[in-house]
Amino acid sequence: MIGHGFDTFRLQVDNKFCEKIIEENDSLDIENATVESKNDKRRSSKVSWVPLENNPKALQQLIGEANKLYKFSLQEFEQLQYTRYEKDDHYDWHVDVHSKPYSNGMIRKLSFTILLNDEFEGGNFDIWHGHPISEKSEVKSYALKKGEMIVFPSHTWHKVNKVTSGVRKALVGWLVGKQWI
Repeated sequence: MIGHGFDTFRLQVDNKFCEKIIEENDSLDIENATVESKNDKRRSSKVSWVPLENNPKALQQLIGEANKLYKFSLQEFEQLQYTRYEKDDHYDWHVDVHSKPYSNGMIRKLSFTILLNDEFEGGNFDIWHGHPISEKSEVKSYALKKGEMIVFPSHTWHKVNKVTSGVRKALVGWLVGKQWI
């Protein structure tokens, strides 16, 4: 465990975990990433969807540990996303919550990203406390290392900066629960 602060929780997974995720997912069908708003300039990366049966059991423990900070009522994981950022790829400021709840009434409550490799430059993960367009507030930039995991509320503004060389690989996920009361 690394600790928490700035409304995020940072954890560490081992190298074997990262290598297994890369091995299992580098061969999956990969597609251009999209965003709900269809604004393709905000996001440039490739993704594949991890079959639900391949969710690492260790993630439940890690999320449970992080959720001690948030105390959110969580129901289940969404399908995990394996993301590849190549040179010049990025994902501009965004939040992970959707404009409407899912048909079952669930919403995204907790988001996470795990950096799976170190063979790239750039690609820092930034979190903005507040709204990046209308408020002056603090941005925290993380130059993640292989195996670092950041967990944060899904309504938090965040981005992945442009990768300047190499390929950045990450496992991204969300946990859903009933709407806030």
